[in-house]
Amino acid sequence: MNDTDDKTRLISLSEAAEIYGFNPRFLGGLARKGRLEAEKVGNMGVTTPRSGEDYIQQRKKTGLFRADFQIDD
Repeated sequence: MNDTDDKTRLISLSEAAEIYGFNPRFLGGLARKGRLEAEKVGNMGVTTPRSGEDYIQQRKKTGLFRADFQIDD
């Protein structure tokens, strides 16, 4: 398994935003509200690919999923 396959590796909120099509500030707001599992490492917010995908799956369940987001099921 390489690092890009590891769904538990830490990625910056900026990287997560790029991967999933969100604005980094939006993800930061979700993290502060507890809707996205994330933490601070130094002065940078980090999350995991699994947390990003979990958030998107939850949006799908509630009908708030945007069709332009693509993740592997």
